[in-house]
Amino acid sequence: MKILFVAVFSETSTNNSQSRGLQAAGCSVIEYNYRLRAEELGGGKRDNDIIETCLKERPNLVIFSKCNGVHWRVIEECNKVSKTALWYMDPMHNFNDELIEKIKRCTYTFCALWEPRSEATKYRNPDFVHFLHEGFDSDINIPVKADYKHDVSFIGSLRGERGRYQQKYHFYNYTNAFGKDHCLAVAETKINLNFTEGGTSDRTYKVLASRGFLLTQPWPGLERDFTPDKDLVVFQGEEDFERKVKYYLNHDKEREIIAEHGYKTVQKFSRHSWAKRLLELI
Repeated sequence: MKILFVAVFSETSTNNSQSRGLQAAGCSVIEYNYRLRAEELGGGKRDNDIIETCLKERPNLVIFSKCNGVHWRVIEECNKVSKTALWYMDPMHNFNDELIEKIKRCTYTFCALWEPRSEATKYRNPDFVHFLHEGFDSDINIPVKADYKHDVSFIGSLRGERGRYQQKYHFYNYTNAFGKDHCLAVAETKINLNFTEGGTSDRTYKVLASRGFLLTQPWPGLERDFTPDKDLVVFQGEEDFERKVKYYLNHDKEREIIAEHGYKTVQKFSRHSWAKRLLELI
């Protein structure tokens, strides 16, 4: 299958490993960096360039990775040549009118969270709207050895509730840990935290794939994929958070057993699996 992948291919983008997964599945992938081309051409000319690329290459499938700022007319023109798929990985707070117009026009929509998937079915036949795990990069997110530095840490920006927890409990915050640095941050920490906004991000998969112990807020559909207290530990509110942090800091063996079980469970959610599942659903 020939695929035109309209996405972001910066150094830290998840689209890089998704493209590799598609290639490993036997696809020929044309990588189109829509943000970079907008900087070079401007938004309107960039949109025309995507259409021209599609007409020239005549792919079997065009995947639009969210593609903020790309006009829906691009999808309509690509539909004349090939099937189209929208990949949306964010929570509901980024679900906007522009995205809805894309959902209406794409042949398929794939969402990394259950709530956006449910919302998308309001605008498109549910048979063509699917949940798809974002997963982890099996080439990068692996266990590494590192000296212990932190009892508890969080990797990511401290917006909203995350920030309130950090101000109260003073856990360490890694603000710029990508690639191998993400694995190192996990290895340096006894308890890795995860805060959710209607669904988990790829942080869950990356921490578990690095054989880290994960203490997380719950999210819809968690039990479909992971077993609480075997793969990871869930906290419900501040009192439960405090209790479980104290408990697992004082029970190293239990923490290590859970981290190992989570590591084994998450292996089925690599970006190669992401690509294979997307192709199966299409």
